[in-house]
This record gives sequence, C-alpha cells and structure tokens, in this order.
Amino acid sequence: MSINSILSIVCHTYVKSIVLSITVLLLSTVFIYSQDLSRKITIVADNIPLEEIIREIEEKGDLHFSYSPQSIPASLPISINAQDKSIKYILKKVFRKNGIKYDLVENHIVLRKPGFDPEQDYQADLASGKLFTISGYLKDRASGEVLIGAHVYEKESYEGTATNAYGFYSLTLPAGVHQIVFSFIGYEAVEMTVLLDRDKKLSPEMKESLMTMKEVEIIGRTDKPLFLNEQISEFRFSSKTLAKLPGITGDKDIIKSLQVVPGIESFGDGSSLFFVRGGSSDQNLILIDEVPLYNASHLFGFLSVISPDAISDMEVYKGDFPVKYGGRLSSVVDIKTKDGNMKRFGFGGNIGPYTSTLSVEGPIIREKSSFYLGGRISTLQWLPQLYYKDQEIKVGFFDLNAKLNFKLNDKNRLFGTFYIGNDLLERKTYSSIQTYGIGWNNVLGTLRWNHVFNKKLFSNTTFYVTRYQYLLYLSEDRKEYWKSSISNITLKTDFTWFLNPNNTFTAGMNISSHALDAGNINLNDNSEAGEIPNYNCMEYSFYAGNRQNVGSKITLRYGIRLPLWQDLGPTTVYYFDGNYDVIDTFDVEKNAVYSSYISLEPRINITYQLAPNHSIKAGYSRTTQFLNELNNSISPFTSLAVWVPSGPNIKPRKADQYSLGYFTSLINKKIKFSAETYYKHYYNYIDYAPHANMLYNPLIEGEIRPGEAWSYGLEMMFHKPFGRLTGWIGYTYSRIFAKTPGVNNGSPYRAFQDRPHNLTIFIAYDTKKRWSFSANWILLSGAAITTPVSFYDYNGYVVPIYGEKNNDRLPVYHRLDISVNFRLNKDEVARYKHNLILNLYNVYGRNNPYFLSFNRISDPEGDYVIPADHLHTQELVPTTLSVSEIIPSINYQFKF
Repeated sequence: MSINSILSIVCHTYVKSIVLSITVLLLSTVFIYSQDLSRKITIVADNIPLEEIIREIEEKGDLHFSYSPQSIPASLPISINAQDKSIKYILKKVFRKNGIKYDLVENHIVLRKPGFDPEQDYQADLASGKLFTISGYLKDRASGEVLIGAHVYEKESYEGTATNAYGFYSLTLPAGVHQIVFSFIGYEAVEMTVLLDRDKKLSPEMKESLMTMKEVEIIGRTDKPLFLNEQISEFRFSSKTLAKLPGITGDKDIIKSLQVVPGIESFGDGSSLFFVRGGSSDQNLILIDEVPLYNASHLFGFLSVISPDAISDMEVYKGDFPVKYGGRLSSVVDIKTKDGNMKRFGFGGNIGPYTSTLSVEGPIIREKSSFYLGGRISTLQWLPQLYYKDQEIKVGFFDLNAKLNFKLNDKNRLFGTFYIGNDLLERKTYSSIQTYGIGWNNVLGTLRWNHVFNKKLFSNTTFYVTRYQYLLYLSEDRKEYWKSSISNITLKTDFTWFLNPNNTFTAGMNISSHALDAGNINLNDNSEAGEIPNYNCMEYSFYAGNRQNVGSKITLRYGIRLPLWQDLGPTTVYYFDGNYDVIDTFDVEKNAVYSSYISLEPRINITYQLAPNHSIKAGYSRTTQFLNELNNSISPFTSLAVWVPSGPNIKPRKADQYSLGYFTSLINKKIKFSAETYYKHYYNYIDYAPHANMLYNPLIEGEIRPGEAWSYGLEMMFHKPFGRLTGWIGYTYSRIFAKTPGVNNGSPYRAFQDRPHNLTIFIAYDTKKRWSFSANWILLSGAAITTPVSFYDYNGYVVPIYGEKNNDRLPVYHRLDISVNFRLNKDEVARYKHNLILNLYNVYGRNNPYFLSFNRISDPEGDYVIPADHLHTQELVPTTLSVSEIIPSINYQFKF
C-alpha cells in the first residue's frame, strides 16, 4: 500500500480510528527500513523550544514533520548535544524521552501523544476551515541555484503559484492531505504528499532532465486556466533556449536573440539596437540583476554585452509592465545572472575566432555560499588587417562578470554582482600619420538582500551603482577627448506578500540619483573646455499592485506607480521662444531644484478563460520616461549620442498602451498559439529640427521638436517549447506615425522605426545521438528614410529637393543563420563535456543595407558626379553600405 493510501484513510471520515492505527503501524514498519535513519547529523541545543528543534532536524535530515500543535508541547525547552549522531538516535533523545511518539511514513514523521487520535484532530481542522501555508525555495539539485518562474500547485484543485525572481514561493491551502507538484521546464517534476496540519517549509531540489523536455501533464480539474500564470506581452528565455540560438560569432548573443520574438524588431546588421512596438531604442530598459544598462553593444553593435554563459534567466515585457518596473515606455529586458554553484567547483569556456570566454564557479562554504567569475575577450585583431593593409587598426573589447551568493540562514540571503565591459577602437593611417580612436564602457555593481519575514511576506532590498561613458579621443595619448556619460546610484526595496492563493500583493519604493554629462571636451589637464551643461537629478518612485484570482476563470493584475522627478543645480538653464532662439538664461545654485514632475501610472491586466486551453487577455498601462537619449543619425555605427533629462524645455515622455490577446494550445498541448493586438499613443514624442547639431552644442535642447505619435499592430506566434524538435514561427504587423510641429510641415509622417512586416522562424532539433541543429530566418521591412525627390542646379551646385519626411524605405531585410552542434563526449552525463559548434551567419550572403547616401561617385572616366539625372528624369542612383557576405565560425565549447 502506498503513502497516498495511508493519507487518504486519514482524511476520510468513514474509516474507523482502529483501522487507521493498525494501518499506520504496519506500514510504518515497512517504511522505517526504507528511510535511511542511520545518516549522521549534528544537533546542539540548550533550552531551545521543541518547534525550533523540529525545524533544524527537518533541514539537516531532509525529513518533514507532521503534527497538530494541540498534540505536542511545541514550546517545550529541549537540551541536547548530539554531534555527528544518527537521525534515529536524535529522534529517540528528543521525542521518546519527552513522551512523544512518532511514526515514520516515507519522509514524513508523524508526531503524536499517547492516546491521541489523529483522525479526530484532522477532522477538527478540516471542519474549522483552517488554512496552512507551504513556503520555501526551489533549487537546482546539481548547483543549488534557485529556479525562477517554476510552478508550484496542488494536484487535485490546481491551486498554485510560481516562484518569484529570487526562487521563493508561498502557497496557502486548507488543512489536510495534498499532492504538491513542483515543475519547471527542462527539469523532472517533483511530486510530494504533504500532510498539511501546520505551516511548513519545503525547498525541494529539482533534477535537470536528461530526456527530451516535455510538459508536465496536469491531472485533475479541467476547468482551471492553462495560461493564468502567463502575462500578456511577456516572453521568457531560459539559458537552454538562449544556447540554441545561432550567433554571429558562434558565441550566443542575448540581446540579438530578442529579434526572433514577435513585436521586437532589430535595427539591422551591425547593431544591437532594437525597437519594440514602434518605440525608439532608448525606450527599452535593460536590467542586469536589477541594474540599468545604458549601452548593450560591443564592436559598434555587432555583439551584445554580457557573456551568455553568465545568464540564468531573461524575461522580456513588450508593454503592460508589472508595476515594479518604470522609467521606460516600450520594453523591459530583465536579465538574471548565475548565482554560482553551491555544491561543487566547475569551469567552462568557449574558444572561437572572434571571441573567447572562460568562467569558474563553486562553493565558498558548501551549500552556504558560492561565487561565479566569468570573462570574455575579443580575439579578432587579425580581421581588420585583412581589409585595411594601409592602416594600423586596433579593435577589441572585454567583459568581466563576478557574483557572490551568501545564504546567511533560512530567512536571509545576500548577493553581490559586479560587471565591467570595455570597447576600444584605434586607427592610424600611415599616409597622414593621423591617429584617433573611440571607446566606451559600462560599469555596474549591486548588493541585494533577500529577507523572509514570515511564511507569506518576502522582501528584496537593493543598492546599486551604474555608469556608462562614451569617449572620442582627440589625441594619440588619449588624454584629450570628447565624453558623454550617464551614471546612477539607487537604493530600492520590493515587498511580496502572499496573502492567500487568490491574492499576491506587491509594493515597493526607490530613490535614485542621476548624473549626466551631455558631451564636454576634456583637456590634457583634466579640465573641461566647453560650456555644455551637466545635469544632476533625483528620482523617487512608489508602487503597489495585486495579482488576484476571481473565481476559477478570471485573473486580475492591477496596480499603480507614482514616480517623482527633480532637476537640481548647479547648471545653466536656457529659455527659448517659439522659433527656438534663446531669450533668457538662468544660473541655478548647487542642489537647488529648478524643475520637477510627478506622474500617475495606472496599470491593469485581465485574463479570462473562455474554455479549457483557451483564454483571452486584455491590458492597459501608462508609462513615463524622464531620461532621453538624443541621436539623429540612422547609422548603426554612430554612438555619439548624449543623454539629457526632462526639464524646463523637455517634458517627460508618456505612453498609453491598450492590448488584447488570445491564447490557446494545439495538437494535444504540444504547440502554443498566441495572437495579440495593441494600440499605443505617445505624448511629448521627440524628433529633431532639420540638420540638427547634436555634437558639442550647449543649446542642444533647442534642437528638439516635441510632438505626438501613435502605433498599432498585430503579433502572432506558434510556439513548440517541448520535444526534440522545438521552435516558433512569429509574425508582426506594426506601424508607427508621428506628428510634430515644425517637422514635415506639421503633417503626420512615418517614424524611422516604422517597419510594417516582420516574419521570424526559429527551429532547433536535437537528434537521439550527439548532433543538434538550429536555424533562424528573419524577414523584415526596410527602415523608413528620407530621400530627395529631385535635384536642381544653382550657380553650379546641385541641390536636392526633399518631399515628405521618411518618404522612402531601405530594401527588405532578410537573413538565414544556421548552427550545428556536435557533442564530443559520448556519454551525455560525462563530467567533462565539450562540443564543436559551427555557425553560419547570413548563410546566402544577403547584402542588407543599413545606410543610404547621395554622395559623389566616380564615372567610368574618373570624374565625380552626383548620382542623379537632374536635367531629365528623376533617376536617383543612391549608394548604400551593408554588412555583406557570409560570416562563418567554428567554436570549441567545454564545461567541467
């Protein structure tokens, strides 16, 4: 007879107590031999309450106690000195010595006083409607790292929850016997029988599945919604999914992987910039362990920051953000890095022709603390010499990730994260002996404290520092340079309150200090040569929200966010008239507030289950953005952008988004289908004056032209997440139009990011042997650009005539990438794993233009001409630049 049989006997009123007692007695005799009570642990206590002793035995002995508070003296002081003693010895000393009997059933120890009737006690709890809470962390068995977004649910009723961003969960259920299931994609599900007679802590460790990933079949009530835990406009990447995507250099690219998600459109080759639902690239918030990253590119955008080996999880929100997120209008990319293995040491790496990575991790104190250290460096110095033999070009970058993880006790954990990424390009032309260079870097550090107040209340407090700067070197020794920078110091706290299975309340606050340099020239003596004003700002924000189940068919997510922005001196404020000419200036003293804004951001999301496996979702959200990246170039290689805050001349940008989606599963739940439509309205949309001067301009705020914009679209996706063959097909129809006074004669026009059609196909196949394959294909409308409609001759000069803004498009973008992975070790569970990876980027060598110009070109006689026949027909012959040809790579990947 199984444990399920025993517990079902306990819970049913028609079984007599004598039958129960005999059954428990007989079966406990069997189970007591199957459970290893000879394992030795250490318990030392001096007048410690029995309840605390029980918790310590649970943790160290991997056992779970079941008892009624009325049946044992929970506050009874216990003294014991059992060092390296068997569990059986400790149980006798603690319980039998104090007249408490125990029966061992599987890994549950049922405590009772002599003469105590467990059936009567359970029925009393059930009749009174008592509720108890199961809480804890879900962890990877091999590494001890927490699992984010794993599901925890009661098998019969399907009441459940998910682990939060720190692996913590809390689930409240009625007293009684429950089958609790813990599931996570790529891991073997864990099912436990829990005798719920008190609050319990369960932190099971889940084993990574070596078999083909498949979804956990949910047995029981079929009227529960399949998609209630999925939020509209959300997409999640696991480290396993990221590992399958082909990369431009053979190394996986976390930011470029976003371009295969419907609703997210890439700038194009040679850029890590992306647009979400028509928004500009600076409207995307990229977080690394909760810290903002202001430039996510290496090598001018050919690669993205952060070594993929350091990534544990990545969530993407395309709007309808949870209320804890703010500060951007279009998307949130929330990246979580690895905590480090708490159980054993390991190392890994990737060696390739363009980049190489190396990482090491392991416990500092086993199962108490760990570290992760990883680095990546470019190895492509040989490449520019193949094409520029008359120049000396130095190009390279590096990444360094470090993380510390400390489990102080059951209620407190500390995390420390550090990241630095640096790029440098130097070019020396032998003919002119001219040397110049550019460089940029990101530096960030964070300290996080997780605290469990009780079974239902969880908090995370974070302090972080981040800085991004871009340097244009003006001297060979790099001591004179133009610099643009932005930095941020923040302290924030987030609370999660698991009120009950139907309500999870969140709240939080933060305070941030921002410092921005909008592009000054630094001289050899470390002084600044210009009059470009620097900016100092303070930001405060508060939020509160709730996730609420209303019946079995409706889930609500609603909340409100309240950000407050202040601009501080010292600075010089310029005031402009209607023609953007300076009419007055004002010098602001240090720390004086000269401008402030407050915004109210309501957000609501509703999910309604139409039928089993069919649901619709709708949402509304308002977002506000106070930071603005100014850059009027369409070249992906131009990083001469500056960050400026909202102030007297630049009002905060705001957006209202409305979304509606339909979600279902097909073919026996093997394929998920989703379709979302949205409308988004932008206020104080930023555009620029014609021929705006954006570099080294103290009046840069006068080059901005505020207006409004609106975008709308449809996103569809077929997603097969399980099995040997996985992948998805996504299609996006997206439009964005703007209307700005002083631009395009005040008439509406297409924004640069208006790219109507986007088709993405991603396929990954894992053979039964040692080969795996993946490929992705992208088809994307060309970017909107402005081209001349004709030319005329004026005093010997050819002058272009322009019509509407963004009246033309670049050619259609399409590209195929393929990756082949061969596992060198025959045994899949070998301790040392190594692979050869072949990547082909742009397989058929498509020339996708990223830039178009009408510069002079030479005719067959060697004379320069304008590429247009302005005397006859309007025959334009533009010149384009593109990243052409196939880019192959072979990488050796290893892990121990």
